[in-house]
Amino acid sequence: MKRMRLLLGSICLLPCLLLAGCGEAGDGAVSNADEKETVIPQYSAQDDKAAADYLRKQYGILADGNVPKVILDCDMTYFGDDAMCMSILIQADEIGLIDLLGVTITGGNSFVASGTNSALTQLERIGREDIPVYMGTDEPIGGFRDLTEQEKIVGRIDHWGAMYHMDNYIEPEKYHDLGADYDRKWGYSQTEPQKQSSVDYMIEQAAKYPGEVTILSIGAATNIAAACQKDGGFAENTAGIIYMGTIVDGEGTYTPYADFNVFYDAEAFAICLNSAFPAQTIVPHDAAESAVLNKAVFDLMDNKENTSISRMWLDEQYSQYRRTSTRKMNCTDAVAAVILLNPSVIQHKEELYVAVNTDVTAAEYGQTTTWKDAEAAAAGQTVRATFVMEVDTGTYWDFVTDLLCHMQAESSYTYEGLAESNRAENGQ
Repeated sequence: MKRMRLLLGSICLLPCLLLAGCGEAGDGAVSNADEKETVIPQYSAQDDKAAADYLRKQYGILADGNVPKVILDCDMTYFGDDAMCMSILIQADEIGLIDLLGVTITGGNSFVASGTNSALTQLERIGREDIPVYMGTDEPIGGFRDLTEQEKIVGRIDHWGAMYHMDNYIEPEKYHDLGADYDRKWGYSQTEPQKQSSVDYMIEQAAKYPGEVTILSIGAATNIAAACQKDGGFAENTAGIIYMGTIVDGEGTYTPYADFNVFYDAEAFAICLNSAFPAQTIVPHDAAESAVLNKAVFDLMDNKENTSISRMWLDEQYSQYRRTSTRKMNCTDAVAAVILLNPSVIQHKEELYVAVNTDVTAAEYGQTTTWKDAEAAAAGQTVRATFVMEVDTGTYWDFVTDLLCHMQAESSYTYEGLAESNRAENGQ
């Protein structure tokens, strides 16, 4: 069993929140009025099996005897949706639902150097230094772009993300020399990333386990596209790929036309779409509103069991949601992990043909266009993917918190019950 070095016997002073309503599932939250001692248990192999068996039974997860192998390709930061996605995968790995082979770092939210240190320090925090981290590249397939100049064409570009700060560029190998990106609270990791590149690692693992490795792409698709270009059999060797990115309906989220992940490297996204992955699933931004991280999620986590992962999120984030009970954060990256683990949370999905605009001189660079069957045939489109448009919010967060909190039996608290209690408190 992979190890989880838990903080057994540690004492945490958890600020309390008294919520109206208690008792049966769905009636609301209960929280102790006094400060409480938090002990994180050391779960045995038998406990892990019980937790996995409970999740399979409770959420109808079919077990065919095969444990999915997963590589997470991400642009990691602290306590964003990338971190929630990684937390979900780590806990699923801990109890044996998946085998998380490794984490590969790409450009996007942050430079690879910063993302590497972020991943390593968070893995250390929860005692999972055994999960290897591999560095990829910040540089898009078509090279770095001058976003100030590109904005004159596009019309609007949100001024965040790594490529908008090229004046302070940090080369990947300087992950322990971050300059202005140094986070004093987290410091530098004690562990090191692997020497092998992200690209070579993904190719190696897909060849080693043909048809078994699922790639989760929740940042720019640069590393994955480079693997497709370097090894013509890479994509076909995988079990498939799940992307977070694109927009089906509505305006762009980073530019008037595109979302951030695709806009960062549209060429890479197009290369991946046109590669021979056995299955391609896309979580567009359309799904964001059904996977919002809010106070009810933390209330639910607080009323369940403790693990090093759940305590990390509560200790670092819960106070912000208690102070501002209407606070919320789109947590779309995490959907990629949850639909892999528990497809029953999918409320609505569509099989669509898709293409991406890779004309860097066009305002629509990074825009994705989708067609249904008849439309695609008329337009000559051939690339087809499954788009997850919406998840069942209540089931989604019940499952995520059951997983992160190592639940072995049904809780008397539900997301819908706690969310309703919070709405009542806020007069909504």
